[in-house]
Amino acid sequence: MTHATSDNETDRHAQKARLRSRLRGTRAALDPQDRADQAEELRRQVLDHVRSTITPADDSGPTTIAAYLGVAPEPDTIALLTALTGLGHSIIVPVCEPQYHLSWASWTPGVALERSVRAHVGEPVGPRLSFDEVPGVRLILVPALGVDRTGNRLGQGGGYYDRFLSGHRHDAPDALPRFGVVYRSEILAAGEVPAEPFDQPLHGVFTPDGLLRFGGDAQPV
Repeated sequence: MTHATSDNETDRHAQKARLRSRLRGTRAALDPQDRADQAEELRRQVLDHVRSTITPADDSGPTTIAAYLGVAPEPDTIALLTALTGLGHSIIVPVCEPQYHLSWASWTPGVALERSVRAHVGEPVGPRLSFDEVPGVRLILVPALGVDRTGNRLGQGGGYYDRFLSGHRHDAPDALPRFGVVYRSEILAAGEVPAEPFDQPLHGVFTPDGLLRFGGDAQPV
């Protein structure tokens, strides 16, 4: 039984590696103008959703959105994060720590960044907090190479977000909305991302065409 389980895990890892390679190739091959146009549409879709669902900071306290700094050829997120701060929301982005843990740092337009020693990303200079120390988080935007129609996410393979999300279950009564952000071509058929026991599905995913929620009919809204 143990041997069979090990074989199944090896097969899932191999499937993920092949899918990850294919999606990286497709993403890299996108025309730069198409990439920019889709990023702009993604910005609009996220802003429309946030405007309709999250009231900016008031006497009840701050509102914070956990986001990330997209690195080409990922969808660019700087214009989105700038617009969200303009709406009155605070932004935090991840910092890669040892043992594949994430801490979080405040992001504002023009904040000084330094290159992560563990990943190909910039990280804000300044205090780092655990996620539970951040006040008023209302939404988590999650990077992904692809997301299938059951909510399974394929990341870059580093394991940072897998570990983070596993500590914040998607099916908890107080679960925060967690939405991926992908190009049109990165919505995959149900079951195309091999699921593993520790995987935590997303509640939905933003595409340039809207927010696709998972569960029920899983239709764009």
